[in-house]
Amino acid sequence: MFNDPDYLRRAQYADARHLDARARLHRKYGRDDWYPWAAGQVSWSEGDRVLEVGCGPGWFWAAAADVLPARLDLTLTDLSAGMVETACARAAEAGPDWAVEGRALDATRLPFADASFDVVMACHMLYHVPDPALAIAELARVLRPGGVALVTTNGRGHLRELALIEASVWPGSAEAGAAELFGLENGLALLERAFGQVALHRHHDDLDCTDPVDVAAYLRSSPPGIDATADEACALAAEIGRAFQDGGGRLRIGKEAGAFVCAAPRRVL
Repeated sequence: MFNDPDYLRRAQYADARHLDARARLHRKYGRDDWYPWAAGQVSWSEGDRVLEVGCGPGWFWAAAADVLPARLDLTLTDLSAGMVETACARAAEAGPDWAVEGRALDATRLPFADASFDVVMACHMLYHVPDPALAIAELARVLRPGGVALVTTNGRGHLRELALIEASVWPGSAEAGAAELFGLENGLALLERAFGQVALHRHHDDLDCTDPVDVAAYLRSSPPGIDATADEACALAAEIGRAFQDGGGRLRIGKEAGAFVCAAPRRVL
């Protein structure tokens, strides 16, 4: 379901509710420096025209505002109109002198002219696109020569401990994850079809969880946990409890995330 556009628009990302349940785990137990770190991978200039595809609720702009130029021209887009509305409001508050426009659209069919942006961004969203290569080609098309594309994603081992808990209740649920569509391991090859220069920068962090309730909230925020029966919810709580017991009252969760910084866009035929 993680790359079904109708489900994503209608249910999972109609608003930020489910995403926030997952983000809370990272904010509470991780380094919480992801957005400033990601912003630091780009050399920004005053007045840059910026396109973000898959903007979500706009957390990037609020969290990274202190390291971004005072003047930016932002176009924030997402499949979900609800996300776009939230993101635009958040960005406008974070950057009083930023020009902010929002549009709900499909990442594989961008309604913008060739070479019309200085910076294009696709942060943790290409694995939601049924054909990531099409979206990447569009990012390259609308990026001006000399511009930069920031593309972030996860690796196959990201949150492996959570995947194992989930698979113990729903066997097979973790067999084909989002990273198989677009992740740190295969993203380079996909991006190099559309960009002449691609560099991968890894972000180092993990989670040291102390409350099983937070882990359960994470796993209940998306399929299959979001549709758990009463019996499945009990089984999930038991598995989480066992994991914490094995860890002496804590659960350490490894993260694998990073940013591809891309330049020299080329036309993809």
